[in-house]
Amino acid sequence: MKGRRIKILRQIILVGTAVYLFPLYSSAAPITSDMWTLQRTISRAIFIAPELKIAQATVRSHRGDVERAGAWPNPSFSIRVQNDIKQQEGQNGYTLDQFSLAQPLPLWRLSYQRRVAQQGMRVAQIGSIQVRYNIEASAAKLFLALQVSHEKLRVAIQQAAFTHKLIDLLQGPTKASGIVRYVSQLEGARLQLLNETAEQNADTARNNYQESLHMFRDSLLLPPNESIRLPSIQPITVPKPLRRLLQQLDAHAVSLRQLRHQVQAAKAGVGLQRVRRFSDPVLTFIREKNVGSNNQEFTFNGIMLSVSLPLWNQNHGNIEKAQAQVARTKAQIEAIRRGLTLRLRQDYMRMQHLLTQSHHVEQDILPSARQVLDNTKRNYAVGAVNTLVMIDAYNTYFNARVHYLDLLFRGHQRSIDLSQMLGQSMLFNGGVGRSRD
Repeated sequence: MKGRRIKILRQIILVGTAVYLFPLYSSAAPITSDMWTLQRTISRAIFIAPELKIAQATVRSHRGDVERAGAWPNPSFSIRVQNDIKQQEGQNGYTLDQFSLAQPLPLWRLSYQRRVAQQGMRVAQIGSIQVRYNIEASAAKLFLALQVSHEKLRVAIQQAAFTHKLIDLLQGPTKASGIVRYVSQLEGARLQLLNETAEQNADTARNNYQESLHMFRDSLLLPPNESIRLPSIQPITVPKPLRRLLQQLDAHAVSLRQLRHQVQAAKAGVGLQRVRRFSDPVLTFIREKNVGSNNQEFTFNGIMLSVSLPLWNQNHGNIEKAQAQVARTKAQIEAIRRGLTLRLRQDYMRMQHLLTQSHHVEQDILPSARQVLDNTKRNYAVGAVNTLVMIDAYNTYFNARVHYLDLLFRGHQRSIDLSQMLGQSMLFNGGVGRSRD
């Protein structure tokens, strides 16, 4: 008796969940204010991301380096007080007899310093873009996992509802013919096993969806009362031709863009180390008091220019180090470009395979499997086919639906990875989770 109550309660829960979920996946369901789309998910993830704030602070720090790199060094001012003049005049006391103003002249190094700092700031700016793309990709995969788990829950609930209807069908006469389908004890056991398996699958799918939902809420810092409604998952977006993607990769891949600016910074660093063979010349203005032969004070002015002579240290070591940095960064560009190109070609090939498989399942397998299931159900109700044929048609249809969702999941994951690799923002490209018109 207790087991029967549990079964009835489980059926009530399944039916209630089906009633709740069906409007969410209706093709005519409007996108309301509480509908969580891909764009809304990414916008929320960017808004709360501390990583992006760290990257932006790093950019501001480099902006300060640019300002400092272009600033002239401060002048130095010195004075001299001594008692020499008073002694020559036969008096006691001290006299301010000299002051000087020295100004270093950065005639060559400022332009190189500024160029190095500017390229460093550009690297930091592109790094912040990479952080943003990483946040977008993580949010998109989080949203995709929630969508797929939701869709699989819907399929599992429909499976359980189908088995319930099948058992109910066998417990009374059909409306069309009034025939009561005779079921042997073995066939009845098979149907009960099928029903229990469907209920267990529904429980598992519900748990997976709840885990994904909690992860979604926690990752986006959503309040517990935030309504989560999802649009239907869409077919895989067809990518551009591979030739165009390779061109886009070379032009917009974030890692390559960063390294190109690092090359420019390293080249400017070579020039900076060359001009640093000479220290900044220092121009000094001097004003000094003295005592003449007739013990009369007089004042004279002078200008002094100081330059360093690179006789023993010509900074060859730092120049060679800077040149090696240029060569190393160029080699890194080639290595990363080769790796990204290989990865792009492989992902593109897998994307094409997933597109072909998902299209075949959607256009050919699912409609045929549904038709076979409907026909088999009608024939089974009047005893034209046995239970094994009914179970086979049932498994074929629902397994095909789950397989189709798996293909969509993998295909959209590839699409997210491609967008991240190509330096594309998913906020404006659509793709995963686009709502139907």
